[in-house]
Amino acid sequence: MKSIVLVSKDALCRDYLPTYGNKYWAGKTPNIDVLASKGTVFYNYFTAAPSSAMSYLSMFTGQYPYQMKMETYRPLNSQYEGVTVFDKAYDMGYSCHVLWDEDWISMAKRYSECYGQHTTFHNMKSIEQPVGSHFIHEGFLQPNRNLSEETLNRIDQEICEIMRNEPVFLWIHLPHVINGSISYGSDIDIFDRCIGIIRKYFDDSRIVITADHGNMNGNRGKLCYGFDVYNPSIRIPLITPRKANESAHYNNVSSVNMFDVLFSSDLPPTHEYIYSDSAYYVQNHRKLAIISGKYKYIYNKSSGLEELYDMDYDPNETFSLMEDYIFDVDRKVKSPSRELYFYLDWGYLPDVRSKMRTEKNRIWVNPTVRQKLMNAGKDLLRPIYDRMTRRKQ
Repeated sequence: MKSIVLVSKDALCRDYLPTYGNKYWAGKTPNIDVLASKGTVFYNYFTAAPSSAMSYLSMFTGQYPYQMKMETYRPLNSQYEGVTVFDKAYDMGYSCHVLWDEDWISMAKRYSECYGQHTTFHNMKSIEQPVGSHFIHEGFLQPNRNLSEETLNRIDQEICEIMRNEPVFLWIHLPHVINGSISYGSDIDIFDRCIGIIRKYFDDSRIVITADHGNMNGNRGKLCYGFDVYNPSIRIPLITPRKANESAHYNNVSSVNMFDVLFSSDLPPTHEYIYSDSAYYVQNHRKLAIISGKYKYIYNKSSGLEELYDMDYDPNETFSLMEDYIFDVDRKVKSPSRELYFYLDWGYLPDVRSKMRTEKNRIWVNPTVRQKLMNAGKDLLRPIYDRMTRRKQ
């Protein structure tokens, strides 16, 4: 039985990788490119949540956020009660391990306790370079290649120690920015070198590359992640060993099918609907995406706004097809959308809208008044907590 490794990188956009069309890094990611050429590249793989701990819970339990017994994002007092990917791997005879930056113990693990009773954690010190709102500092960061080299060497040594326990199931979660780099997307060459290190210890047919979620990357004027369910945040890379003799797979696949992704030679199952949720059901900033075929429906809880996009025709989600009329803010007049926006399938939209609304109503749960009041209090305190937990230099 050969060891298996799942490699994820926090906030990794598809657009950062040459496999998905990035031109800047073209020719600079030889390890990822080889795995992509040998394996299956998924082009419509969606995370169940655009933030770390929520995505881990779904990825390793096979449950969407709306299926969890979770009212709000909060630390968990006990392990997940159901069977997880780690439990299944352990029962199959694998020694289970998690390798990540030590900060993830406080930042993510206690919000996602879904790792089974037999998993060993390797909490590495300072493999992450904190950036942005996670790291309040003066001036601008400067790249430090020596620090990157030292970080890669330490990861190499840690994997070497883990492999003494073969066969292993290892989840390696790399940070938003690997130490020595300066921003999201600036460390893709270092990420690729880490993949090269992993290839020393694992057969290419046992390596899976993905992300927990993406980030907005400037789309709609927004950066970071966690509050939106547009494609830059939720449609993420997935490169697996070759499945069903397909080099590329275009059907919609969800991260809740991670067990099949890891342990089956067949393609993951296709479902009529897949979902991505930015928050749990009591939280007021919740945004729910429902994806079916080429359409994505988004419901914004706080505003009640509905959005609908044809992801084939409009992959950047620039124009919502939810309404037949649009208000022209410049001319101050209401006009039929179909007279101003060229789209061939207007006739199908009433049925698509009805279908998506019905599915949203099927899974949607409204909080009680008490739950709303308690969550409102937490929202008032959150800015204070955020300021206290940000790192300073």
